[in-house]
Amino acid sequence: MTGNGAQRKQRQIEDLLEQLDLGAIVLGRFANFAWYTGGADNRVDHSSPFGVAQIVITRDRDYVLTNSIEAERMTNEQTASLEVVSYPWYEDPSPTLRALSGGLPIGSDGDVADSRDVSAEVDMLRRVLDADAVAQYREVGRLTVAAVDEAASELTPGMSEYEAAGRLEAACRRRGLYSPVLMAAGDDRITRYRHPVVHDATFHRRVMLVVCGERFGLYADLTRFVHFEQPDVELRHRFAACDTILRRMREDATRPGRTLADAFEECRRYYAEAGFPDEWRLHHQGGMTGYATREVIATPLTHDPIEVGQAFAWNPSVTGAKAEETFVLTESGPEIVTRVT
Repeated sequence: MTGNGAQRKQRQIEDLLEQLDLGAIVLGRFANFAWYTGGADNRVDHSSPFGVAQIVITRDRDYVLTNSIEAERMTNEQTASLEVVSYPWYEDPSPTLRALSGGLPIGSDGDVADSRDVSAEVDMLRRVLDADAVAQYREVGRLTVAAVDEAASELTPGMSEYEAAGRLEAACRRRGLYSPVLMAAGDDRITRYRHPVVHDATFHRRVMLVVCGERFGLYADLTRFVHFEQPDVELRHRFAACDTILRRMREDATRPGRTLADAFEECRRYYAEAGFPDEWRLHHQGGMTGYATREVIATPLTHDPIEVGQAFAWNPSVTGAKAEETFVLTESGPEIVTRVT
């Protein structure tokens, strides 16, 4: 993370401290920790939204607060540029936190007792990526595409979904990617379910690979189909419709000055013009991504503004077919980070 990126985030949080008259803001959710630190990881237990370390931002400094088990590792491997303050793992961290805040009121993203919840305010800051995060996103996208390419090349008819998912998971892990959402579904299960999570089934005609690859706290989302036999005319038509809707969502609907609700309304029109007016009802269409697999899923009620610096993953689907990619909206337009070559 460059100095400018770090200083910008520090100023943003300091402004929030002033606005809310707080002595410190504590960020313990993985998404916020990764955002503020430029990609550090505070997780041990991936099932918890809160990590084993927190960022504590006061009006003049910022710290990493963690227990004695994690302090050395955080210093050496995750947050070397920040001062790490530790407390015994068997003690309550509250006295240390109060000392850092000077005894003044505290805001947090949800894991500090008697604090003001500032999650909504921090979410809005996190969703606009700086230049450092965009550069990291390109790398995460490249690695995700490479992992899917590797797994796809190893699939054969008669293989189980469990085996296919294992190949994809291994390909991700070899590249330093964590994959909280991963699907490998074949044949009729693709048609029957919009979310065909891995099941005890084999595939013979085709398989759909879906993955949200994460590194630096950023998620690159991608869907790829592998066909072992040529799709019929109708299925090819459905794939073409998904590709067209995805392209129009990227190039036409996702523009600064609009809202996610505006983009969703355009999406419904694209479905109708592609000849499938009701298919949008069967699955969500994606939305804003970044430091979450979906920061916000677009609906008629999501009036969140679309801005330069945000990332998006739209995923139109027509029964049996789907298209999905991830892109960042830049000053010069959309930049696809999971481009399939």
